[in-house]
Amino acid sequence: MPEYDFHQLSPHDLEVLTRDLFQASWDINLESFKTGRDSGIDFRYASGPSKMIVQVKHYLRTGLKGLMRDLKKEAIKVRRLKPSRYVLVTSVPLSPLNKDAIVGVIGGDYLKPHDVFGPDDLNNLIGQHPEVEGQHYKLWLASRAVLDRVIHNSALTRSEFKARQVYQLARRYVANEAYPKALKMLAEERVAIIAGPPGVGKTTLADLLLYSHLEQGYQAVLIERDVREGEELFQPGIRQIFYFDDFMGATFAGDRTQNANDRALLNFIAMVRATPDARLVLTTREHVFSQALGRSERFRHAGLRDFRVVLNMPSYTTIQRARILYNHLHFSDLPTAYQNKLLEDEFYMRIVKHEKFNPRLIEWLSSYRRLKHVPVEKYREFVNNLLRDPSEIWRHAYDEEISEAGRSVLLSIRTLGGQCGGRALENAFEPLHAHRASRYNFSTRPDDLRTGIREVVNSFIKPWGPHGFEVIDPSVLDLLNAVARDTPDNAVDMVQGAASFGQIEQIWGLAKTEEGAAIRSALKDKSDRIAPTIARLADRRRRVNMEGGGVAYSGPSFERRLATVVNMANLIDPSAIGALVEPAYTRLIEEWKSERPEINDAVELIRAMDAASSLPQDSLSKMRGVVLKAALEEARTGCRSDELRELLGVVDGQDAGSERAIARESFLRYQQNQFSDDLSECRSREQFSDLIEDLELFRDQLGVNVQRMIQRVEEANAEFEEQEDQYADHMQDEWKERYRAERDDDRSISEMFGSLRGDRA
Repeated sequence: MPEYDFHQLSPHDLEVLTRDLFQASWDINLESFKTGRDSGIDFRYASGPSKMIVQVKHYLRTGLKGLMRDLKKEAIKVRRLKPSRYVLVTSVPLSPLNKDAIVGVIGGDYLKPHDVFGPDDLNNLIGQHPEVEGQHYKLWLASRAVLDRVIHNSALTRSEFKARQVYQLARRYVANEAYPKALKMLAEERVAIIAGPPGVGKTTLADLLLYSHLEQGYQAVLIERDVREGEELFQPGIRQIFYFDDFMGATFAGDRTQNANDRALLNFIAMVRATPDARLVLTTREHVFSQALGRSERFRHAGLRDFRVVLNMPSYTTIQRARILYNHLHFSDLPTAYQNKLLEDEFYMRIVKHEKFNPRLIEWLSSYRRLKHVPVEKYREFVNNLLRDPSEIWRHAYDEEISEAGRSVLLSIRTLGGQCGGRALENAFEPLHAHRASRYNFSTRPDDLRTGIREVVNSFIKPWGPHGFEVIDPSVLDLLNAVARDTPDNAVDMVQGAASFGQIEQIWGLAKTEEGAAIRSALKDKSDRIAPTIARLADRRRRVNMEGGGVAYSGPSFERRLATVVNMANLIDPSAIGALVEPAYTRLIEEWKSERPEINDAVELIRAMDAASSLPQDSLSKMRGVVLKAALEEARTGCRSDELRELLGVVDGQDAGSERAIARESFLRYQQNQFSDDLSECRSREQFSDLIEDLELFRDQLGVNVQRMIQRVEEANAEFEEQEDQYADHMQDEWKERYRAERDDDRSISEMFGSLRGDRA
């Protein structure tokens, strides 16, 4: 009979194991019945008038004393529920006298001694149902008995320390589809390559694979440098598992002279695959794996992708994320005061549902060794900061493990906002990569773009659309922002190597932030270098003639370009950048000869001029007057309510009377031609409300009658709200089910974390 003590399981793990054992033993389906915190029910089985309730109590920390203390409260709930049968399961060791005492607390009318299940009873059921034991691999992976067997085997290969590390890790592991998939890969192919981006859990999965094979009697061979270590310890006829973490590290994959290493690795893989008693587990970051395939023809033709198990963040469901956090907290050394900060106001939900959730972040925020310097009252602030900017996860890989081509790809994508089409990436990459190569004296090759993409795809970026790419996770953008802030010469490079003015806007947007002071300083110091690029791109043609006679427009308007130049000149260099204002203004006037002004962008330009205290005010004042007049004349021909509203925000000064007269004419044309369109485009209560606010502004500032217009908006809003209510009453079943599932997930997560409070002395 098995002899598990169940200390390796969290309360949730124990509940699931209990459910599966009882269902197998009793041949019934137990219903999870989480009606609310402390409902007194974990599982229920109802048939006709009879109702059986099962409750699971772990009490790993407080033992029998804590169990008996809380059972007095449970007794009240049991009597209120009045089950025909009550079953209590606990991991606390129990004697017959202990069971009798428990029956006495609950009451013999509801609980019988044979319905009190302690560890011995659970082990008896596990012995009767080995298929359940096999499904709950965490039960035996993290058991003390398995550790003893593993230590016996690992001592033969000097890997006892590794085994003890994995024993501690296994308790926090949350099952997902990757583990059985990798086990199957090892069983069928004898080789498994665990790949994925930094921090996603590659080493954890590989460690568990190693550990499970040690339990089966395999000897572990831990390879630290190269496969020659494995070759020297290879023993045909002996069950061996070879473990090589980060087997395509930067040194190995980056040295083009090590063709012998390529051959040695492939020969070793072939040797393992030809040996029934051998297994090989390899881990690699996805970008390093792709880099190696790109540089080695042998690797490309060896079929290594066939042995790959890829881990990605989207593979974690909300429930799995919650269990990852829960298990880390349950088995951590994090003091109660810190755990309470996560439990207050369900703060853990923010972590679980955060777009930047990552297992490595969870390890950091639950490790007291990393938190000793953080006062408990600052702990939640620490967690928020970690979630906001987890860029350290990616920093080492960016600095040490990809080529200059890979870095140029990532910097290019950052200048394009983190998402772009393939042609846009190509156009951005070529000048930036050439500039960086010239400045930092590295060589380039014609296929650097393809090589760089291959290195970083599925690790830093992922495919988007038919031919484009986007960052794989928002924290990659955090990394690239940190790369620009920490080493602001990177920001200078991105400006100098830009291929479109939109890229200039991206970097300037980063520089203008509160954290962008170092970037602004670097741009100021190198203003003479960046000015020619800004001037060239500010002047670049925007209109593109399409086939069939159509016209398209590329990049920011000339109004926005001039606004950016004015803003940059004011904040970093009124001299070198300020000299670009007049040419950019001249280019704008030239554009207006054939193209119509962009009203909102013109308003943005006016506001930039109003804020430019470092530039000559006389010339700016003249430019402002011309821009405002052009925008007002454009509005007179027709405009939207938001455009007229923005224009009124910059109408002031001695000419305000004539300007308001033009604005009044613009309103009358808007009332006649555009209002109905604006009204028809309202799709929410907020949009209806915003339109009414605009009309009231026009009434107050222009002295126009908007009563009938407001009435029409209110009538349309009332009709919209009625339709919205009807839609809410007749939602699609699929939406209802999704909502219920999310609600049930949230309730289950809340109850799971609530149990962290229960087992405390």
